[in-house]
Amino acid sequence: CLDIEFTEAKIYQNKLVNIRKEMIMLHEKTTKLKKRALKLQQQKQKELLEKEQQRERELERERQLIAKPAKRT
Repeated sequence: CLDIEFTEAKIYQNKLVNIRKEMIMLHEKTTKLKKRALKLQQQKQKELLEKEQQRERELERERQLIAKPAKRT
């Protein structure tokens, strides 16, 4: 009877060890995914900012190209 209890205890011990390993692995994966998501978000914001700045430059260039009436003297 005692042997059975020790065997069961060992089985549950192994299950706990496996669960702990899986939790550590999942934690590492989620950490990596969060880091990657943040990096992608920052890259997207940078691209949007550059796009907006390019649009502003183009608008300014168009304003410069618009013919201005000559001043009468």
